[in-house]
Amino acid sequence: MAVRLALTCGGEIVSCDSVQIYRGLDIGSAKPSLAIREVVPHHCLDRIDPPESVSAGLYKRMAEEAICDILRRGKIPIVVGGTGLYFNALYYGLFEGPVATPEQRKKYAFLSLEELLQRVAEVDPEWFASNETKDRRRLTRVLEVYDIAREKLSTLQKKNKRLDVTWYIVAPQWPREVLYQRIDRRAIHMVQEGLIEETEKLCKQWGKDAFALQSLGYKQVLEYLEGCYDKQTMIETIQRETRRYAKRQLTWFRKNKDIHWFYPSEEEKVTHNILSWLETQSFSEEVGFVEGTPWP
Repeated sequence: MAVRLALTCGGEIVSCDSVQIYRGLDIGSAKPSLAIREVVPHHCLDRIDPPESVSAGLYKRMAEEAICDILRRGKIPIVVGGTGLYFNALYYGLFEGPVATPEQRKKYAFLSLEELLQRVAEVDPEWFASNETKDRRRLTRVLEVYDIAREKLSTLQKKNKRLDVTWYIVAPQWPREVLYQRIDRRAIHMVQEGLIEETEKLCKQWGKDAFALQSLGYKQVLEYLEGCYDKQTMIETIQRETRRYAKRQLTWFRKNKDIHWFYPSEEEKVTHNILSWLETQSFSEEVGFVEGTPWP
């Protein structure tokens, strides 16, 4: 849909995918082919080597740079992808938070998850109440910010900065059984297309501990290569973990009340609505920043 829309309205695609941003992770991330990218320009693909981690802030800077460049050339930016943390950073904005030193990060490395949750609830109860997460990195970040800035993360997030652009957001609403069938078929297809061989190649080049290789799909192939289970079990594990991830994605994006949900059978109608909306917009070459709103 995104490619057809881009061809129709003269748009360019900005990826919002935390795996497609890495070089070499093509099959496991369902990265668009070079042939498609020659027809419609894609941004935020193949930007980072697998050993490096990509924060939401780094992605935001890359995506904003691409969006501003697209607008300056009189084109329409179309952001596509399902990494919720990246999308929220771009849509709601981020504040310029303090940078923690390696020593400061180690401070909380030995705390259990329960201890981290308790500390966060004590330090920033507002953030804790609005973020149902057990992600150690995000929890640790709350504590780091308070240690360095002596200010709560929930307070700083109210100073978020975001691009002054107008959004029209759509998302497909697949029937659950159809979605799971598609996920299961995709896992089989990726293996048939060479996911195992791609992972082996990346391991040889970057090492099995490369950050990006902990991504869904690649992680399970690594475990298969290490003898943790057979090929069929590997595929079933990828399928199961992808279904779980899809469920978390739906939960995440349903918090955003600005999203227009549609059934796949309504694709033509949605495309028409988007094109009609575009006709009412005036796209400026000058894009500034405005105060954002705190993350939901």
